[in-house]
Amino acid sequence: MSASAGASGAAPVLVWGGAGHAKMLRPTLARLGHAVVAVADRDPARGSALPFPGTRWLDGEDAVRAWVVEADAAARGVCFVLAIGGHNGAERCRLADVLTGLGLAPLTLVHDRAWVAETAHLADGCQILPMAAVGEEAVLGRQTIVNTNASVDHDCRLGEGVHIMPGATLAGCVTVGDHATIGSNATVLPRVTVGAGCMVGAGAVVTRDLPPGATVIGAPARPLTR
Repeated sequence: MSASAGASGAAPVLVWGGAGHAKMLRPTLARLGHAVVAVADRDPARGSALPFPGTRWLDGEDAVRAWVVEADAAARGVCFVLAIGGHNGAERCRLADVLTGLGLAPLTLVHDRAWVAETAHLADGCQILPMAAVGEEAVLGRQTIVNTNASVDHDCRLGEGVHIMPGATLAGCVTVGDHATIGSNATVLPRVTVGAGCMVGAGAVVTRDLPPGATVIGAPARPLTR
């Protein structure tokens, strides 16, 4: 079961990720009253530049498992949020499974300056960042990010671990498969399907369906050649 940001008695939070996306989530967590009780990452060097100064640092999954037991985190109602942006949707979903298995609940975050239609559905662990919009009857899979100033229009269907990067636009009735990423300021036109694992480059305009795993750039979007 997911915990919802803004519910009465904001839950304490474990943040996985100590880099740029954590900085983006920091003000949202603060505005919604969530206290960050620990931060985890696999890169020990990030601990010295922690976006949450003075917070307990956990170096990797084994340290998280030990801390959950030591801190009695599940009994305290600690939730988790995955501060992992980029084209890393599969890893977000894997870590969500690990942390859920430890008894922690995924936190669904909606910034108070974002707009989510009452008829939209957000699955566990979604993040809707400042100035983002999610339209009527849109459905977002778990651990999906709609980043700053991005727009997901009516009747869109997004799989799990999708990332809609800053300024990107999904027109109405777009379908996006699991773990796909829509790059900054890209546009996907109405009724287009973007396959699982696709990477749509920054500023691209997707005018036709993309097969799973495609990487496209340009306007109109075309396969990336190396």
